[in-house]
Amino acid sequence: MRLTLTRLLGCLCSTLFPLSAAAAPTHPHPDGADVDLWVAAGQSNMQGAGILPADTPAVPNVRIFDLTDKWVDAVPPTHRVYAAAAPVFKTLIFKMNPTLTEEAWAKLQEDDRAGKAGGFGPDLPFAEQVSRATGRRIGLIPCALGGTNLRQWSPGLRDQGAASLYGNMIERIQKVGGRIKGVIWYQGEGQTGSRESADRFTADFLNLVDSVRRDTGIPDLPFIYVQIGRYANEDRTTDPFWQLIQEHQRNAASLRPNLWVVPSVDLPLDDLIHIGTEGQRRLGRRLAETALTHVYGKAGYATPINYVSHEILPSTQALHHCLRVRFSGVTGRLQASGRPAGFELIPDDPKKQGPMAYKIEFDPADPASVLVWYSREIKAPVKLIYGLGMDRYSNITDGRDMAIPAFGPVIVTPKS
Repeated sequence: MRLTLTRLLGCLCSTLFPLSAAAAPTHPHPDGADVDLWVAAGQSNMQGAGILPADTPAVPNVRIFDLTDKWVDAVPPTHRVYAAAAPVFKTLIFKMNPTLTEEAWAKLQEDDRAGKAGGFGPDLPFAEQVSRATGRRIGLIPCALGGTNLRQWSPGLRDQGAASLYGNMIERIQKVGGRIKGVIWYQGEGQTGSRESADRFTADFLNLVDSVRRDTGIPDLPFIYVQIGRYANEDRTTDPFWQLIQEHQRNAASLRPNLWVVPSVDLPLDDLIHIGTEGQRRLGRRLAETALTHVYGKAGYATPINYVSHEILPSTQALHHCLRVRFSGVTGRLQASGRPAGFELIPDDPKKQGPMAYKIEFDPADPASVLVWYSREIKAPVKLIYGLGMDRYSNITDGRDMAIPAFGPVIVTPKS
């Protein structure tokens, strides 16, 4: 493909002079430069769809760079997408809602400016906990839009500026000074519509991470993202793709430095797909705990949990067999409110019956292990999963309320 001289020079300039160093901020934080700036981006669960609490006081030491390009007090909703200055929001919202009229849009804008539209997300609880634990002032830069996919977030659209989600995010970072502390990200539901989209997730997501780091000039920029949770959908045809995204998200964190994934599979919903207000508070705290441990280097906070290994334990009774499942990153002990749930054993061959997991216990000898009891000896490979799929009930966390991520299928082979 041939490049014009103008386009070639533009590419060279963007490589040599990243946006973080391109110009002085046009919208600096009102409290000065000694502020930690965090971008909040992705789709609806970051935008916030939890029921708005009434009369929420402003969070101290936190300000929001509103989508109208003004610094405002830290009260929900943080994402006022209908009042947004960037044209990409109106363009995409009208595209996703073809029956929306200009008259209805004007009413949505009016409600948004009055704080009557929108919902509660994890970004404000995140900022509140980080500020409380560190004493730092926090500036939130909301950029999320519900219903969007990684194609719409493509870094290849950067040159469209505020007419694209990615370009708008980079422009907003530049407006506030360019030197951000990190990104919190929740997106992935928009990738579950087809196998092609699910299979491309890891490549597209890592391209996004790499591009944000390149375009801000911060090669080690912290990026904390959420593993998608539940969707109580009657149509289960996309269930395999939902599982693929969850597993791709779990594994992607190991493919880049300063990249961490936070689970949400155990959190309650306020509708079919959106995490409710209390769940968003818990999710925000999980994101904050990860940042406090890995970005701010503070001791005593959580780190994301991940599956490590499994082993079949010896058994002397025909109906009592046990699998020990080990995890990394556990703070304190694994625990659950009520009966521990979320593990399943599924035959590798769907035509054959396999063992049934009937009891989950916490290993008294290992605070980071779970004992999965099942009904019959494993004589053929079975699949071990936890929380995978659109609406499986899972409830295991650690002492800091960090959850076990959805994972699997992991193949369990017969003991030799």
